[in-house]
Amino acid sequence: MDTSPQVATWRSILIGLFLLTFNVYWVTVTEMKYRAEATALPIFIYPVFILFCLVVFNYLLSKFWPSKRLVSSELLTIYAMLVVSTSIASYGMLQDFFALIVHPYWFATEENEWKELFFHYVPSWFTANPTEAVLTGYYQGNSSFYQVKHLTAWLKPTLIWTVFTLVLLFMLHCLNILVRRQWVHTERLAFPIIQLPIAMVQSPNFLRHRLLWLGFAIPAVLDLINGLHVLFPAVPYLHLKLHFVGRQLVEKPWSAMSDTKISFYPFMIGLGFFLPIDLSFTCWFFFVIRQLTRVLSSYLGVTHLPGFPYFYEQSAGAWLCMCFIAVWLTRRHLVSVVQTAISRKSSIDADEPMRYRTAIAGFVGGFLFMSIFSYRAGMTLTAILTFFALYFVIAVAVTRLRAEFGAPHGIFNHPADMMVTAFGTSVWGGHNLTVMSFYHWFNRSYRSHAMPNQFEPLKMAEVVGFNTRRLVIAMMIGSLVALIVGMWTNLDMMYRDGALAQVSFFKIWVADTAFNRLENWLFHPTPPDTLRTVFMGLGILLTLILHILRTRFYWWPLHPAGYPLAVSFAIDYFWFTFFISWVLKTIILKSRGVKGYQRTILFFFGLILGDFVVGALWMVFGALTQQQVYMIYLNGGTWY
Repeated sequence: MDTSPQVATWRSILIGLFLLTFNVYWVTVTEMKYRAEATALPIFIYPVFILFCLVVFNYLLSKFWPSKRLVSSELLTIYAMLVVSTSIASYGMLQDFFALIVHPYWFATEENEWKELFFHYVPSWFTANPTEAVLTGYYQGNSSFYQVKHLTAWLKPTLIWTVFTLVLLFMLHCLNILVRRQWVHTERLAFPIIQLPIAMVQSPNFLRHRLLWLGFAIPAVLDLINGLHVLFPAVPYLHLKLHFVGRQLVEKPWSAMSDTKISFYPFMIGLGFFLPIDLSFTCWFFFVIRQLTRVLSSYLGVTHLPGFPYFYEQSAGAWLCMCFIAVWLTRRHLVSVVQTAISRKSSIDADEPMRYRTAIAGFVGGFLFMSIFSYRAGMTLTAILTFFALYFVIAVAVTRLRAEFGAPHGIFNHPADMMVTAFGTSVWGGHNLTVMSFYHWFNRSYRSHAMPNQFEPLKMAEVVGFNTRRLVIAMMIGSLVALIVGMWTNLDMMYRDGALAQVSFFKIWVADTAFNRLENWLFHPTPPDTLRTVFMGLGILLTLILHILRTRFYWWPLHPAGYPLAVSFAIDYFWFTFFISWVLKTIILKSRGVKGYQRTILFFFGLILGDFVVGALWMVFGALTQQQVYMIYLNGGTWY
């Protein structure tokens, strides 16, 4: 019987802070210098690897020193802090921030005329003091961050952006708390992402199952062989990663799908096994439909329209509609939330991580802070409200998708792009467009977004059965420490190695996208794009139709979430692994039933764990020896 305490202990919080410090440094260095990009996946590799190490260590403690072993609630607290810290240090948060924050000052030229175009719109407190000495050390290296001129140049902006990010993260916590009861208790969403860490945290016999180790051994052996191939090319290579099968299609109209890829990632086959059958089917089915749509467009000769069939705009509309659906399904609960918040007697929210009154006040107060911050930076009230409304709408949609679907979400619908598409550039003006371009770092792709990574530990706590109030405090403390360590790690690395000298995968393309786009907006003002806006409306309509069909007809096989995933290019790398998972799960359920499915779960846990553990060990080896090693999912191609 589990004797775990009902709160996150201070021992677990201290262990979590120690491990997340190491984790943030590890994530930053391996991704920026060796392109590990482990944070580009829906479930983060390093927290799972560290949790595995803790479970092994805990197993040994239970044998030799049982009174000191970590109980399930403590393991969960540590894992939650690691996940949140990984989200902050990720490709999509701090890595993008440091690519963008001083970029225009180093790359401004007489040809692009950035200085004349928008430098006068940039608040002085947004960036480090952009002197030549400060920028040269940052981009070329062979310097030290610990020089007085560098420390003083970065002190103010790092403090400002740390506070900004903490407020943003707290607002996301507040949103999660407002919908938690509905999604967890009433709708009982699947939460596929948390199945493995829950099993590791909750089951004392997790490591004893033979089927787990059989699943573990398959990717472990394959990754070991492929890792040795990178070091010793004479060792054969087993191609599990991307196969660019579409390159064989060279004649029209089939050449329209020449970018089609298939893959055999063991970890994603394992993850796909935990998706409901209809979701995994919808995932790969809509990808096929999207590719066939491109073929049809080529056949009809309409590809001369730039961007047709406007998947990007369809995606934007679909995500807006996904949020609307999520809010609509939660509407009665939200009414109850408001009633509870204004009532002095109601205790419905007594077991929530924070009272509904506090969560609402926290979100409203945070929004007020963001509004003042942005207004002082030069944005108008209309632009502020529109931009952050779109940001939080997409955040809610992504979180809902993760809770229900667990699929990768490489979403590239930026609020600024949507605003310009619908209303043109002139209505916003240079000040708004410039500030929104500097905001590009936290709303670029939503891959490692903090909101779902904050929400999932709340569901895990529900399963384990302990109070979540201190868990939220632990995650916020972890967020502060992760921000401090992440800021320091990036700056220390930049001045030592140079962003453009030895930091091989410095995310320069992130900043190029933001400021080249801003340059184009200011040089060539555009009116509202009616055609693209219509396709945004089409995305809303199609998603709504799919939702209505799913709710009206029990036999309807397609989930509305599959559509925005397919048209936002979120599953290009993994659609085939979901197809494999869907086939395997369908066969098992039809031939062995639910009991057969439950018996095979451990095997698929092993597929994920074996891939992640050996992949993480290769990255440890690469970091220690300072050389490029085998990556478990990259293939040298372009990752979005």
